[in-house]
Amino acid sequence: MSGNKSAARRDLKRLVMAVGLMMVLAVGLTACRGFFGQGPIAFLVVNMGGDTEVPVTVTFDLSGSSDPDGTIVSYELDADDGTVYTGTDVTTPIPHPYTEAGTYIVSLTVTDNDGRIGMDLETLVIGPAMIAFASNRSGQYDIYRMQADGSDEGAVDVTDDDELFPDLVGTTRGEIAYTAEDNQSWNIWTMDVSGGSLSPLTSQTASNQIQPSWSHDGTQIAYASNDTQTPSTTTWEIYIMDVDGANVEQITEQSPSWAIAPACSPMNDDVVFVSDADSTGDSSVWLLHDGAAEEVFDPGAGERAGDASPAVTIASVDLRLPTGAGISRPSWSPDGALIAISVSDGAETDLWVIDPYGTYAELLEDYIDDTYAVTATDVNTADNEFSPYWLEDGTGIAFVSDRDTGYQIYVVTLATGVVTTLTETGDNILPASEKP
Repeated sequence: MSGNKSAARRDLKRLVMAVGLMMVLAVGLTACRGFFGQGPIAFLVVNMGGDTEVPVTVTFDLSGSSDPDGTIVSYELDADDGTVYTGTDVTTPIPHPYTEAGTYIVSLTVTDNDGRIGMDLETLVIGPAMIAFASNRSGQYDIYRMQADGSDEGAVDVTDDDELFPDLVGTTRGEIAYTAEDNQSWNIWTMDVSGGSLSPLTSQTASNQIQPSWSHDGTQIAYASNDTQTPSTTTWEIYIMDVDGANVEQITEQSPSWAIAPACSPMNDDVVFVSDADSTGDSSVWLLHDGAAEEVFDPGAGERAGDASPAVTIASVDLRLPTGAGISRPSWSPDGALIAISVSDGAETDLWVIDPYGTYAELLEDYIDDTYAVTATDVNTADNEFSPYWLEDGTGIAFVSDRDTGYQIYVVTLATGVVTTLTETGDNILPASEKP
């Protein structure tokens, strides 16, 4: 009997010791959970919206980050340009602007409730802003691109026919709309910036479709046509179509006058164009807003505005522009507040800046002086300056001039008034691009 009692006491003692040991282990495991637990998973997704050139706003998505056995309590996102974002909510996307070209290593670090961390890295390659233009350096006019400082010139598309009026889509800048001739007429085409994916959007053979301009959201293209049935130099109107060429709609009614040179606002559905309707001069600038057209700048008797340029010899297939009209067209500033245009008094063509509402207009050199307090003595010269294009970052205006050999592209830096030559080979015209 006494042996049975001793065995029972030993079993009870072992049970108490086992329970105690389990409690100690439980406490220890709880205290060491951070050591034995799993770390958080950082997951960074980068959305550039198809845009690979500065200035570009990149969206960082952190929402795929998670913690298998806890919660994420904080994050740090290093954009690799001196900007660091911190917070606690990984479900909210982070938009970030890049204004300098380069390669960026973006890092995301997340921390969980145990103090453990996870990291993810993504590499961004952002190129410089490029200017599209037309050049005849290969014997006929073709579409080329170059950086805004004139470097890295290269052909986008070279054919046996002529291509003119390039316009780069503002939403992604990955696609160019342009005008091409086929020995019979001119029509609107698109292609990507590497010269691939060529697509005809119009196929009129009895008339010309020219001067494409992308809408601010990249869903439509405005253009000028001299009537879809009867070729004419007097029945030009502005049309708009979807980016696949469907749903063509005439959006101006200037007949018996004409309308050419459309330029879509980078901010909304407004379109400026050039017309000789109701003008005391030979042509004036008009604004199409909410379906109604209104004259916003008339340069005065005997002068042309908006489409003014010298008689540039372009191609074997006649553009059939209105008598006296040129290839230049208006260019919006990136914020949609101002418009650069060319104006001719019959002796020379100069650059002007106007607002889209008809309340302001002055020579470009005076605009630079008034706005930046610098004298731009080499902008408006005794030679011709036309076909302005406002750079995407707003720092300058590119334009064409015959001040040197042939027609070359120049750029004026607005803050300094300094004019820089961008091209030298052949005739180079129609600088264009867009960035809302």
